Formats: sequence, structure tokens, C-alpha cells
Amino acid sequence: MLRSTWTLVTTVLLIVAGTAAALGTTAVSHAGSVVAFSDQTDRGRTVYANACAKCHGQQGQGDQGPRLIGTVTGLPEYKTAQGLFDYVSSQMPNDTPGSLKAEEYWDVLAYILDANKLLPADTTLGPDNAAKITLKP
Repeated sequence: MLRSTWTLVTTVLLIVAGTAAALGTTAVSHAGSVVAFSDQTDRGRTVYANACAKCHGQQGQGDQGPRLIGTVTGLPEYKTAQGLFDYVSSQMPNDTPGSLKAEEYWDVLAYILDANKLLPADTTLGPDNAAKITLKP
């Protein structure tokens, strides 16, 4: 009985990991739950560290620039992810506005929205869906 339970648990974990891999996500276990992080948010984390953190802080907590991640941010004033993209892609980074590729802007916004629990699950952020994603907490 114990052996068959172990086999079942192992099989389920392999299926979850395989599904995550097929969807372009990485499964990470936290206290027994499985959390999926898309390739886009992983890329966005890297873009954030390289282009945004110097003004907005390593954790998005704000520094020279405003807070981007946490309980109080100015994100809702942009109404949708598209509104935020329009601003960020033309005005950021502050020292070299518009210098990133469009994909890098989408990636970093996906990271920021995901960190604020504003990105719907299993969503790859882009021009096809950004206008439908509202920035209300």
C-alpha cells in the first residue's frame, strides 16, 4: 500500500513538472504547493535587475524612483497593462528612455504585474491582451 501511494505521488509530480515544461514554465515547490513562473517573468526579473533596480530598488521598493512592487504603488493610475506599457516604453529607463526592445518592456511589466498579483495566471503579457488586463489590486 505504501509503495503504491509513493508511486502515485511520484507520477503526479512528474505529470505536473512535464505540464509546466510543456507550457514554458518552471515548477517550484514552496511548502508543498506548486507555483509556476513563466519564462517571461523570469526574463523580466533579469531586465528589471539590469534596467530598473538602480532607481526603483532591488525589490521594487522604491528609491530614486517610485515603488513598483508592494502594497502601495502608482500602477492603478495607468488603468491597464497597455496604458502602463505605453508610458514605460516611451519614458523608461529614466536615463535612456525607449532604449529597450518591445519584448523587454513586456517581460519587465509581466514581472512587475506578477509580483503585484495583477497578472492573470498562465498569461503571457503582450499587445494582444494588455488592454484587457486591469491594474486594480
